[in-house]
This record gives sequence, C-alpha cells and structure tokens, in this order.
Amino acid sequence: MTGIGEGQHTRTGYQAIDVVAYRHAPAALSLAAAPRDVMLYRIVDYGPSRVTSADRPADDNELLLLTRGSGRPAYGCMAGHRYTVAPNRELRASFVPSGADSQIEFGTSAKSVNLVFPKGFLGSLIEDRGGRASAPLLFSDNTALIGLISLIELELFRPGLATDLVAEQAMRSMALILSGIDPNGFLAESERISLPPVRLKRVIDFIEANLAEPLTLDLLAHVAGLSVFHFARVFRQATGVSPYRYVSERRLLRAQRLLMSPELSVHEVALACGFARHANFSAAFARARGMSPSAFRAYFAL
Repeated sequence: MTGIGEGQHTRTGYQAIDVVAYRHAPAALSLAAAPRDVMLYRIVDYGPSRVTSADRPADDNELLLLTRGSGRPAYGCMAGHRYTVAPNRELRASFVPSGADSQIEFGTSAKSVNLVFPKGFLGSLIEDRGGRASAPLLFSDNTALIGLISLIELELFRPGLATDLVAEQAMRSMALILSGIDPNGFLAESERISLPPVRLKRVIDFIEANLAEPLTLDLLAHVAGLSVFHFARVFRQATGVSPYRYVSERRLLRAQRLLMSPELSVHEVALACGFARHANFSAAFARARGMSPSAFRAYFAL
C-alpha cells in the first residue's frame, strides 16, 4: 500500500533486524505541512552473547518498545533515573520520550519490537484532546498498549486492504494511553453528534475517488467536518460498518471488478487499489477471498 515501505533485512552485527517504514501523512493528501515517517524495527536475534547492553542518547525521536523478558534481571537508566527489572518472560511496553536518554543491560534471549516516531508525532494525534504523550513508561503490562503495538507490527509487515486506517487508529489509541487521557469524556460527548446524509455522501464520494491513495481517519473526518475522535462512531452509526471495514470492502470490490477485465495487469490493479507492491496486494486479496488475484482472474474473467 502506498506509504508502506518494503521490509528490509539489515546486517548490523546482530543476526537479524527487520525494518519497515510507514509514511503516516502522504504528501498527496496530507493535512500537515510535510509527511512524517514512522519506523518499525524488530530485533529477532541478538546473537550468541548472554548479556546485551543498549545505549540510546537523548535525541528528538520518541521510542515505543515491546519486549519479552529473557528470564534474567535487567538493569538500566532512563531520563536520569536508575531501575532494575526482576527476572520475567512476560511481554512489556516501554516509552522513551524525545530528549530522554536510556541505557539497559538485559539477557539476550529477549526479543523486541520498536516503534520510532518523530518528535511530537504522538502528541499531534491527540492535540484536539489537549493531551501529550511525553512521560517515560517502564516495562508496563498494559494489555491494551501491548495489543496495539502487536497490531501495528502485523499490519505494517503484512499490509491489508485498509492498513492506512488501522495503523493510524492504533497509533492514536496508543497516544491516548500514553497521555493518560480518560476516553470516557469524549465518548460521552460523541453520543450527541451525528453524520447528516449530505456529509455522509461527501465522505463516501471522497473515498470512492481516492481508493488508490492512503486514506486516514484524519482526512475522512476533515471531509466530514468532524473531530477525528467522533468520526468513526458516527460513520458506523450511519452506515452500519466501521470506516476500516467500509474502505476495505470498497477496495476489494474494485480489485474484483478490475481483475475480471484483462485490460490491466495484476500490478496495475494493485496500484489502483492502494498497494505499491504487488506481493502485498496478492497476500491481502488472498486472505480476503481465499485465492490469489491471478486465480480469481482466471476463474471469473469476462
């Protein structure tokens, strides 16, 4: 999908690091002044040493990590405060804000998924809620945060038909958790808001005209003239499905229609449905329909 970078295998002295870049706000449709890239990398093997030390000097990026304990204690320092983590093998989430340094020494059987955000990125997702994701977080067992990181990992390494919407919503939800904002306030507020038919038609027309482009809740809410925190609920109320499900189904129907005609190659169909890479499109289509695009074309060709 446009905005999803190719997975890369990078040799760094460790045995395996996979990296993928995600452009959250593509230049063509961005409401911001410039696109902003999020980097996800996962370290799947730290090598043969029993203990690994990792130092991160203070910089402008924000780092969110999902780590599994190695069964050995870990020691370190974050933003000038020392800590010790008891031996465990659980999944934990940690957040290092911009301007904070961190050092850790840990057992090398631990694995990690790491999200790197530009300075202020997470805060910008919730600025209309008056929140900021800025306080350090150490080895939290918050199940919602852990699940969201895992969801983003899955979506970015295996893009689906609406990864642009899923990834954005997941990052917005993470920002809310890290900021400590109670979502009940704006959930109660949203009950008083609806999506009139004229605005709904405007959003539907925009989606149809831009299925080949990355679509975000930010963009769709802007078209509807609503806050992004209210848009998903009122869209579901008006259509019976979530924005993610609606966009996914419209891209799938477009793909099926184009595949039934021999005029476009499968790669061109992928581009028309928002995928920059043929392989990602083929995998997403097969998950949705149980057969590859080529097999679908051979079976249903007009």
